[in-house]
Amino acid sequence: MLDFGAGELVVIGVVALVAIGPKELPGVLRAVGKSVGKMRRMAGEFQSQFSDAMRDMELEEARKKVEEMGKTMSDTVADATKDSAAHIDTYLAETASVPSPATDPVPSPASDLPTVPEIAAVPSEQILANVEASIASIPVEPVAAAITPEVQQQLALDVTPPAPKSAS
Repeated sequence: MLDFGAGELVVIGVVALVAIGPKELPGVLRAVGKSVGKMRRMAGEFQSQFSDAMRDMELEEARKKVEEMGKTMSDTVADATKDSAAHIDTYLAETASVPSPATDPVPSPASDLPTVPEIAAVPSEQILANVEASIASIPVEPVAAAITPEVQQQLALDVTPPAPKSAS
């Protein structure tokens, strides 16, 4: 702001010494120093207020941009919702004319397969009788004959049975 070189300060000092006098010069310099300090503080306050005002303006601009983006996004969501609702209404209108599986069954791919006449011709009672006869024809050793006294002793002791002896 006020840039003085060393030579200029010496000239000002000599003029002040002559004009004010040596007795009053320290008091005047003190008063000038206080005034300069006040001016610097005022300049600093002004600068900080100016910076705060600029920051507030930037924040206000940012807030406006955020509000605009929010409005744009809400408009976009509303448009997408309307489009989705239109698509859903169209789909529901199209599917209303299509018969439901409960009222008009669609032929399944399994109906295209040829049927096996042997199985289809045999009644379920006959199949059940054949299964029971097959089960009855399986030879079953009596359980009592398989339990020897050694096995009974091992079962009583909860000991695992030894490996069977091979017939040699």
